[in-house]
Amino acid sequence: MIMWFLRRWFWNFFGWLKMSLNKPLVIPLPAGDGTPITPVPLREAVPQLPIDTILVCDPAQIPRDEFNKAQMLVYKLQIWLYSAFSPMQAGLPPIDADPVRALNKAYTWLHRTRFAPPELPAEYLGSPDLGSLAVRGPYACYLQRLGDDRYEWDFSSLEGYELHDGLRPLGVKVSFELNRQRRMLQAVRIDCALGAVEVGQPGWEQAKKLALCAASTHLSLVRHFNGVHLIGGAHLAVATRNQLPPAHPLRRLLWPYVYATQQSNDIVTRGQMLPGGDFETTFSFTFDGMCKLFEDSYADYRLVVNDPECDAKIRGTWQAGFVTPSQDIQVALFEVMHAHARDYLQLYYAEPHAVRNDASIGAWLDQLNALIPNGVGVLCSDVDFDSLARLVARFMYLVTVQHELLGSCMWHYQLWTHRQPVRVYLNGQREPRDVYQRLVNANYNLNVSRRALMHDFSYLALDAPGAAAMQAFQRSLQELQVSMERSPRAVWTLYPGALKVNINA
Repeated sequence: MIMWFLRRWFWNFFGWLKMSLNKPLVIPLPAGDGTPITPVPLREAVPQLPIDTILVCDPAQIPRDEFNKAQMLVYKLQIWLYSAFSPMQAGLPPIDADPVRALNKAYTWLHRTRFAPPELPAEYLGSPDLGSLAVRGPYACYLQRLGDDRYEWDFSSLEGYELHDGLRPLGVKVSFELNRQRRMLQAVRIDCALGAVEVGQPGWEQAKKLALCAASTHLSLVRHFNGVHLIGGAHLAVATRNQLPPAHPLRRLLWPYVYATQQSNDIVTRGQMLPGGDFETTFSFTFDGMCKLFEDSYADYRLVVNDPECDAKIRGTWQAGFVTPSQDIQVALFEVMHAHARDYLQLYYAEPHAVRNDASIGAWLDQLNALIPNGVGVLCSDVDFDSLARLVARFMYLVTVQHELLGSCMWHYQLWTHRQPVRVYLNGQREPRDVYQRLVNANYNLNVSRRALMHDFSYLALDAPGAAAMQAFQRSLQELQVSMERSPRAVWTLYPGALKVNINA
């Protein structure tokens, strides 16, 4: 236990130091002297990761204007320390049965000097309310209509990947039924490794833990890191740098959302995905299982998940007869971004065929469609003003809302493992102390200070009208913030003031 004391406090201090030293980026004007980025298979960029389908920036091609040597050296030191003095120590006892005591032991006074502890969501106060979680908070994105007032969460895609010893598999389906009178959903059945368990039957509480473990795992690995970092954000940054000249109006609009993406992705991929990294040591899958999950899920990506109204219509949750508070907030945020994209682009593409006649936009769309699995839904041959504006809004939403929802917002959910375990053990034990401590520190560092979306980026504009449009966007965000603050606060509420303008570490 003396060794664990030293190990724990060393890594707590290391995480605190990273949190303390991280400062919001100063985003410069785009420059024109960069070499085009040619994405390569992840295995080629990081030889320790045996994944060929995922394309990333070659480390040698990280743009000079975003390369930060000091940051790179810190991450290299961190990765070396993972093997030299690992955060993990086999044979430790499980965390305390009291969730508050467990959190207080892992989330120390040192952590709290930089960031407040998580709040317990109302849905976790008693037995987890899956019906409420289906429409409130980060897991609302998984709800799908089956028909006849029946809905589900489907995590069967997590089945079949290699697990650490002693863990239950995460291929889970949760069935919901709509109570039309009360306009709410109720979980009625969970199909999982325990069998088909219906509400009220023995094993129901354990089945709910399995369902929430699956939801947390899929959201963190597939939706967040694979979908936002390795696919959407990375490929948007590549195409924008490669195909839009520095003085192009669309590049100026997108520049805060893409700047520093390549170096950030490179270093966090190594810290989280390499053997001994955060993902393998925290979640249920072994290194091989995790790599196979990333490889398989890459091909299933759909960009439309970043358009909350369109996505809700596809999933069958749009105007479906029950309250959808998280969906409503996300639609409101998207509408502000969509209006901004339209207002800004109208300044430069007012003529009927101006968008289609812009060769740079055509090349940008071609590269996006080539890089992003299943394309972006807009081709250079059929693009018009409306489709371009909505696509731009989807990318703005991906980098800001989606990244916050799937990353930092998990702070209030993932650490309460008495309700939402990060691993479900066959023998019913709680997480070992090293696993839980690493979960706490990983989530802590997701909350480092980043450049806020509500910041004046008008200095990036090409001209006075462009600057005025960017400033008008800030006023719209502030108006939405004020409007949302009139309603009671909940941990799942996503305010404009919480959003960051890019996904850099």
